[in-house]
Amino acid sequence: MKKHLIIITSLASAIYGCVYKIDIEQGNLISQAQVDQLRPGMTANQVRYIMGTPLLVDPFHPNRWDYVYSFQKGGGPRELLHLSLFFDSRERLTALQGDFRPKASKELVTPEITTVEVPPRKIERGIFQMIGDFFRRLFS
Repeated sequence: MKKHLIIITSLASAIYGCVYKIDIEQGNLISQAQVDQLRPGMTANQVRYIMGTPLLVDPFHPNRWDYVYSFQKGGGPRELLHLSLFFDSRERLTALQGDFRPKASKELVTPEITTVEVPPRKIERGIFQMIGDFFRRLFS
């Protein structure tokens, strides 16, 4: 009986050690390219277009938007990035605070966009039509 218990325990520990731990991503993905596009005086809509919808909007501080991004690779240490944007009473961007700093440039840099044209695909018969034809031939 003790041999069976030892075998079961060793198998359970071996199986538990082989469990795959997934990567966990949460929040708004923040990139340096996004932060570099921010300029003082931008409207809230312009900022939302560049950064996306903020993860946290405090009802007690409506002029502050918080973008938080958390990444944990396979049960390892968690990486946390935070960016707070501050607006004035006219909803114009006045300041930012957090893990990112915009690069000093005089012009707004737009990323290059690559467009790929995909030719239309001609589908004569769908999968359900082919399955129906198969069963019709089978029972005819």
